Amino acid sequence: MNPVLLEVKELCKDFGGLRAVDGVDFQVREGEIFSIMGPNGSGKTTIFNVITGFYPATEGRVFFRGEDITNLKPHTVARKGIARTFQLTAVFSRDTVFDNLVVGHRLRVKAGLLGTVFGGRQTRREESKCREKAEEILEFTGLTRDRSRIAGTLTQEAQKRLSIGMALATDPQLLLLDEPTGGVNFKEISNLVSLIEKIKKQGVTVCLIEHKMKVAMELPDRVMVLNYGRKITEGAPLEVSQDQRVIEAYLGKSYAA
Repeated sequence: MNPVLLEVKELCKDFGGLRAVDGVDFQVREGEIFSIMGPNGSGKTTIFNVITGFYPATEGRVFFRGEDITNLKPHTVARKGIARTFQLTAVFSRDTVFDNLVVGHRLRVKAGLLGTVFGGRQTRREESKCREKAEEILEFTGLTRDRSRIAGTLTQEAQKRLSIGMALATDPQLLLLDEPTGGVNFKEISNLVSLIEKIKKQGVTVCLIEHKMKVAMELPDRVMVLNYGRKITEGAPLEVSQDQRVIEAYLGKSYAA
């Protein structure tokens, strides 16, 4: 069994009097694809936001490679090796595809402010590395032909690939994908599924939120299902799909009966 990469313990998140995440525990192991499912409002994206430091945890802890990263700032979490995409595709819509990817890798740039201002040798080396990484990601994501296009003119599916590419440009160990096939038509979903499978083969662990049942059940190695902020089950996709609590959460008690 592969070692644990991410561990979430008794995680809770409150918004005023509303408990959006209620005592959730789970582990993501190195090299797997782990899926988080649940109806709208079940707390999936909130968990991503707490893991990546966009929201502080109300209770509970988050560990990455055994280190407590609870409530660290987003840029610190990213530097430790966790990258993410967002439910609403986030790209720099007025910049080219290539420039979007260059910006993604700049998270790893070590040259300081003075180096940037005066254009020292370290800055030039780092800029060269950013451009080399962008070229690599262009090919990996199938966006080479679109390198000079303005990102905002791409199809929704291509923008999804670009946003994943921007996350990959940070050299993550763990990639969090929030509804990677959202807003994409049925014919284009296979491109994104193939890309996620390629990412796994490259040794990057993937944790994804997905609503499309076909993707959510066929792509991951393990699945966790939430409802009203609580974990109701976790396991292999086939096992989870037959769980009466999952059927009830998605289709209602009358259907489950």
